[in-house]
Amino acid sequence: MKLFQPHKVVLFDHDGTIVDSEIIALKSAWKLTAEVACEFPGAQFYDLPEFIKNFAGKPYQEILAQIYKDSPMALTEADIQHLVLEEENRAIDHLSLEAQATAGTSDVLSELIRQEVEFALVSNSSLRRLRACLVAAQLSDYFTSEHSAEGNCRIFSANDSLPVRRPKPLPDIYLHAARCLGADITSCVAVEDSMSGVKSAIAAGIPIVIGYVGGTHITENERSDRVSALQAAGVQHVIEDMRNLIQLL
Repeated sequence: MKLFQPHKVVLFDHDGTIVDSEIIALKSAWKLTAEVACEFPGAQFYDLPEFIKNFAGKPYQEILAQIYKDSPMALTEADIQHLVLEEENRAIDHLSLEAQATAGTSDVLSELIRQEVEFALVSNSSLRRLRACLVAAQLSDYFTSEHSAEGNCRIFSANDSLPVRRPKPLPDIYLHAARCLGADITSCVAVEDSMSGVKSAIAAGIPIVIGYVGGTHITENERSDRVSALQAAGVQHVIEDMRNLIQLL
């Protein structure tokens, strides 16, 4: 049974979904966090695997809040903004060289274009980080206005596209993307790898949310637990290979 018809819109998450960027970015964030943690007594330390497991899909500002939540020396707003900018700059440097598309993603996007199915990118990441990743992963051509209905933008950032930054799990960026694309939110399908992304899509009123568990930030030992968690959160289907999405069309 088909999930949707060609007039509907597929909204893809970015990090860990269409671009296998989570490990690259999280390694960079982990190194920065370890460098500055000694300056803030009470900061919670994580080894790299724990850091990846706990913080994949989360904005760095949220990561900082969790790491330093019990610190007697609270981070000032200036500290937070400095670290968020430094983390993004370092991540972009690495992602520009190392980011790759997840397996089968270019095939799926080509097939969606062939079937005239509208699609877009909906992410917490900044526009400059998204564009750097898409270029490195050789996916940028798929998200130009050339392929989109009426020249609409195909890249939506909770960091930059909204009047006020409202990241997932809040629903704002999904609602904004649907409005900009002229799509009814109930005609959209979301593809997400994280709990925060799934919660965002469901809160926005998207009726079909597909979980993706093929990113390298999800280990073999963790995959079955991630599948169960995504299903419990409300996803209707879980795929490990992006090409399996075609079978659901």
